Amino acid sequence: MASGLAILVATRNREPHLRRLLASVAALAGFDRIAPAVVVVDDGSTDGTAALAQATAAAHPTVRHLALPAGGKSRALNVAIRRTPAERYAFVDDDVVLDPQWLVAIEAYGARHPAFAAAQGAIRIAPAAAAQPSVAAAIERWHTIPRCDYGPTVVEAPSLIGANMLIARRAFARVGLFDERLGPGAAGTSEDTELALRIRAAGERIGYVADAIAYHAVEPDRLTPAYFRALHEARGRSRVLYKFAARRSPLAIGLRVLPDAVRAAVAVAVSSLGRGGEPRRRALARWYHYRAMLAAARGARRPDAAPPLGDA
Repeated sequence: MASGLAILVATRNREPHLRRLLASVAALAGFDRIAPAVVVVDDGSTDGTAALAQATAAAHPTVRHLALPAGGKSRALNVAIRRTPAERYAFVDDDVVLDPQWLVAIEAYGARHPAFAAAQGAIRIAPAAAAQPSVAAAIERWHTIPRCDYGPTVVEAPSLIGANMLIARRAFARVGLFDERLGPGAAGTSEDTELALRIRAAGERIGYVADAIAYHAVEPDRLTPAYFRALHEARGRSRVLYKFAARRSPLAIGLRVLPDAVRAAVAVAVSSLGRGGEPRRRALARWYHYRAMLAAARGARRPDAAPPLGDA
């Protein structure tokens, strides 16, 4: 029989982060009463992740460790969804810590808005990191740490960010699972964005749960020019796959993207004449994005890779 809620965490070689997340899950208010299934999906880890997940599962009956060969985050989550019957799935990244009231907020939201097929939770910077002026300045400079805070009065979100989101099983049954070409371990990003597009295209709504808060860790290597570039290149590659690859030839994709790439290159050149700041950051982000799209277009004709829920 399907449980009401399953919490799914895909992870790979992130033992210190996973340890903090699982500690926050164990401390959630209402955990014993609501009794969600907790599934740690290990995507081929080679560090202490497997041992941690196994020890946690042995100590807590509601926690399960699902070990898989490396195949990417989307594939790992799809396997977990198929093997974990539930009415709703909460997805949290391994580098967040959950607010103690997160689970209670998720439960209350489901009772208030049963018609919503999915929902976005709030994502904030870990308080200790946000309190450091130099770290806070770097976060604002690079915009490479996921954040989502629409305020207490918003009830509907435009898209999904996978670090903290809720999706009903009926949504997967209707639109399919995660696109396995996308996300970490594959193209790099956008498995959440692409799924949100399909959910909305099916006429479903995506809610927003302001009080279901996840605090995102801040890793120094994410606050660098190299990571900024890699992130926007990954978004460009991913966008080619889910926006264009199924409908257009590589040449058509290149012709569609080339004007945007040229405009981005000009914007980078113009911004270099000024003081930099936000205009230059935006210009560089677009340049990396569109340049990666042009490179990815050459091999972009691939079949859709979002399998149906019923596939084994």
